[in-house]
Amino acid sequence: MIAADLPEVDHFVPVYPTKEKVGYVNLREIDLSKYDEGRKAQEELAEQIRVAMNTQGFFILINHGINEEDITRQVDIGHTIFTRTSEEEKQRLKAPITEKGSYFGFKPRGHWRTKGNVRDKIENFNVYRDMNEHEQPQALEPYRPEIQSFIDHIHKDILFKVLRLFGIALKLDDEEYFVKVHDYNGHDESWLRYMEYYDDYTEEERKTTGGQWLEGHRDLTSVSFVFSQPMTSLQVRDVDDNAEWKYVKHIPGAIIFNAGEIMQWWTGDYFKAAIHRVHEPPTDQRGHNRSSVFYFVVPNDEVVINTLLDQSPVLREAGVQMAHKPEDAPTSKQWCNGRIKITRQKASVWDHAKEGENFVTEQVGNVTTKWFR
Repeated sequence: MIAADLPEVDHFVPVYPTKEKVGYVNLREIDLSKYDEGRKAQEELAEQIRVAMNTQGFFILINHGINEEDITRQVDIGHTIFTRTSEEEKQRLKAPITEKGSYFGFKPRGHWRTKGNVRDKIENFNVYRDMNEHEQPQALEPYRPEIQSFIDHIHKDILFKVLRLFGIALKLDDEEYFVKVHDYNGHDESWLRYMEYYDDYTEEERKTTGGQWLEGHRDLTSVSFVFSQPMTSLQVRDVDDNAEWKYVKHIPGAIIFNAGEIMQWWTGDYFKAAIHRVHEPPTDQRGHNRSSVFYFVVPNDEVVINTLLDQSPVLREAGVQMAHKPEDAPTSKQWCNGRIKITRQKASVWDHAKEGENFVTEQVGNVTTKWFR
């Protein structure tokens, strides 16, 4: 519960839930409270996760130990950092995205390009779990203990439980493998993100983008946590190329959990890297901004990412192939820095798409990534 003596925030007023009938995707719910009921319960959860990851790459995480009030508080903290930080300080603490392939700091509106070379309307602020590693804006300082506690709980409790369940699901020789390569005390590019979408597109921009606020993609992560919020704007698509985009329904207090490209590589495409985008909401929610909080997870810098065929009988029985030739397999740091540098820097990447093709491939070092529409 939120203590009465915590520093005040600039409250973000969320939009009311939509009353329109829209197509919602059907995602499985994983009740993490059952994790503490013993081995049998963990194996049951692991099987639920295996099915979700093998078919969609998404699931809804409930009863994870962070309540709705605490999530709202974090959204307000992020909103306050944006509203109380001057443009001058934001520029000084701008993330070296194209220079170093790092998100730590502020990403201003307009850095990314979308369809038709339209600049994005998204601002975000990204924090590493050791907040002393980078200079932080003055507006963050009153909330530093709360932010640190939030990060610690996600990483050490929620993330590690889920990663152990992944290990059980794949019957890894070492069920702690994923936990070990995401060592809290190791260094990597994992980040907490506060993000605001500003719905101030012109009519021409809306027409050009087709209502897309963030184009279809797979996260560069091993796994991602999206804290559910009221605006109906996150859309997902099944892995079938002809699948329909569907909205994700808001569930107060829930986490929308998805696998990224790193997890797909580790499992030889047995676990799917979830395909998703952000689209303008139904008409009764338009004209409002969207404020969200995320935790994006990647392995420690030195970890080499390739398919765990030697560790998982599940993958061997499924007949999966190695994601990369051994000489092409990137380290976590190589992949993350390379992918972050190029992300949405070339709207012209779509110029190479074939007629009727709904994805394009872009090279990142010795490996590739995909964008979707």
